Amino acid sequence: MSKEKKLKFNDPYKNYPLTITIVPIENLEVISHQRKPSQYHVKHLINSMERIGFLVPLIVIEEKEGRYIIIDGQHRYLAAQELGIKELPVIIVPQRLAQLMMNFNIEKELNIREKAYVALAVYREYLNNQPQILESDPEIIDSLEQAYYITLGIAYEKSEKLTGSSFESILKKCDFFLDEKIIEAYQIRQKRAEKILIVNSLMKEIAQKIKDMGRWHPYVYNQIISWANPYKKKRLPTEFDELFSELINNIQEAREKPQLVLRSLEEELDI
Repeated sequence: MSKEKKLKFNDPYKNYPLTITIVPIENLEVISHQRKPSQYHVKHLINSMERIGFLVPLIVIEEKEGRYIIIDGQHRYLAAQELGIKELPVIIVPQRLAQLMMNFNIEKELNIREKAYVALAVYREYLNNQPQILESDPEIIDSLEQAYYITLGIAYEKSEKLTGSSFESILKKCDFFLDEKIIEAYQIRQKRAEKILIVNSLMKEIAQKIKDMGRWHPYVYNQIISWANPYKKKRLPTEFDELFSELINNIQEAREKPQLVLRSLEEELDI
């Protein structure tokens, strides 16, 4: 197939219209809310391409005539740049699939910070383009893995040292998609992020006190949350503000008496 030709076909399962073609590499760019690339993975792909060639097309959407945004394959694209490849095979998918595909990345599992940043970027696209859509709309739910990733994304923007993974177990019980217009839901999530940052700051104070006592353990942040969680035995979903108000009160108590958390940590881990 020459670069002038485009082969059109339909996805065999969902019947989406697709196009495969060859595109000059200078006409490609990576979608803005993609995660940061792994240089190790790029080098691995360079070695692979030097042995067997560039075989897997990039997945792109057409931005305008002749310009394309890569939504899957940024590492292959960067490796091709390093090798000086001038043209790349691409599969052009409909615009509406771009957001749905952002949480499907076959190259590397995202950590919680990366998931939060991607979720927030996708969320803000809806906020900018469809501010009146309900946050609980099936289209948004399908585009985002978890509602709490949005809240964490806002918190990570304000503090990159946020221990986000420590909050995941508790957020699963209280931070869900809201039956509010997204323009209003975003304001709620900003306030929720502030409460997460308050808890995070208090946790760091407690962790430092425990470290000063010579009893540091890598699970200390998770144990602080577990100790302070007012509803840790409650299985049903609970309300965010109610839970975090009690959580903050409990953690403030632990800041004054860090030995309470330390005793709990030692009992649970038998140290």
